[in-house]
Amino acid sequence: MGIYVTLENKQKYRRSFSNSDDFKYFIQNRENIGKFKRYANLYDSEENEFNIMRANILLRGLENKKLFESEIENIKNHGDIEHTKFVTALKERTIDQPYYEINGVKIFIPFFSSALNQIYVNEPEKMLSLPYSELKTDFEEACIDPFDTYGYELFNSYFTSLVKISETKGVAAFFHYDTNTIYFINDQGRLDAKVVLFDKYMKKISFTHMMERISPVVEAYFNNNKKEMIDALFNNNLISENMYNLLKDE
Repeated sequence: MGIYVTLENKQKYRRSFSNSDDFKYFIQNRENIGKFKRYANLYDSEENEFNIMRANILLRGLENKKLFESEIENIKNHGDIEHTKFVTALKERTIDQPYYEINGVKIFIPFFSSALNQIYVNEPEKMLSLPYSELKTDFEEACIDPFDTYGYELFNSYFTSLVKISETKGVAAFFHYDTNTIYFINDQGRLDAKVVLFDKYMKKISFTHMMERISPVVEAYFNNNKKEMIDALFNNNLISENMYNLLKDE
């Protein structure tokens, strides 16, 4: 089956992904996935948590888009306002929204280019007239592939609950505390592999110093060393002896 499948099949999550905030957000908002024809298949992702994370990046970006457009309209309706004050007022009204930052630029709408994001944030008055005003209702042609464009660093942002561990050429490792899972995401923003920790044979599980314990596992994966990775999992009390023996035979 392979070690990744074995780990997942024998998992013992601290918390089911279906009880996570990520899953709940997806279920509450997934009807809006239909606005992205390219990603319509993500609607049926209940059994694939990584696809849910990808969908949530789009959905949270769409939520940001609607909020920015609404607040720009609201500020305009208060009468003429000087540009700097307009930008400041908009920032104050959107300060709590998730974003991804690249080269000092905050990307609030990840399915738009960096240049278009800067217009929303730094030149909001342009959104009130053509051609930008059309984006409020018709934005499909302006969409980019955020995963290809921004790569794995998009997951290292306020759009997800993942915590970045480390990276090597072309791939980065992230940890999801809710599900005790390591995700290896490539620079096209796709999943290469996932390692589910804490199997059902374990009688006692420790959640302390997780980053320190996970790091050797990640390093072994980056080195493409299966034996070293299995040893690191066991030596850091991330799998049981039963699981260790199972994985050695894979």
